[in-house]
Amino acid sequence: MSWRRLPAYLPNLVLKPLPLSEAQQQAYEKTGFLKELVFKTAPSVSKAEVKAFLEGVYGLSVAKVNTLNVEGKKKRGKTGFFRRPDYKKAFVVLNEPSSSAKA
Repeated sequence: MSWRRLPAYLPNLVLKPLPLSEAQQQAYEKTGFLKELVFKTAPSVSKAEVKAFLEGVYGLSVAKVNTLNVEGKKKRGKTGFFRRPDYKKAFVVLNEPSSSAKA
């Protein structure tokens, strides 16, 4: 038997959407649908948890999730050096809506 981390439904999971690029804005104005969304979340969140959260809470049809760990920037302030917190970017690819849902 293999042990793996099971996806958990977390109602307190924070997924902060990042701003859309100009190309995404134009595609949305043309079709009314976005193929990919980008979210900022905690580094400990897995792909399965992001997918389960979006499908369970928001009812989105998620095709796949890609993630990218981002290290916080090192900054220099008046009192010395400090670091901004690390975070994870989640790139979520959505399934196209069915033609029956559009009508």
